[in-house]
Amino acid sequence: MKEIVIVLVSFLGIYTAAAQAPAAPLPDTAMAANKNATPADSIRASVKLFPNPAKNKAELEVKGFEPGLVQLQIADISGKKLRNDQRLLTTGNENMVVMFSLPPGIYFIILKQKNQLVKKKMVVQ
Repeated sequence: MKEIVIVLVSFLGIYTAAAQAPAAPLPDTAMAANKNATPADSIRASVKLFPNPAKNKAELEVKGFEPGLVQLQIADISGKKLRNDQRLLTTGNENMVVMFSLPPGIYFIILKQKNQLVKKKMVVQ
């Protein structure tokens, strides 16, 4: 085991510190809970929405989904579904553009695929 010593010099004096040895990696709780899970099962889907607030178009940066169909929904603040489409993801990590004509207000964009669900709040001006 190598020990690293850091020496800092300042106007107040000389300081030394020893670096710690690297710790053992922690077990992945998602993988530990399901012994038959593959590393792909533990990847969480995410969506970035921009611009927000939007006017009539929003772009979604989608990551962590599987290639294939994804269900895209737009709901208002009361939960009423205003739009329900299916989009094809070729890689599962890509950008998609959503065009809409909605009155100003707060809406939710929901992406669903199998057991993945991501919900993002969108403000329309």
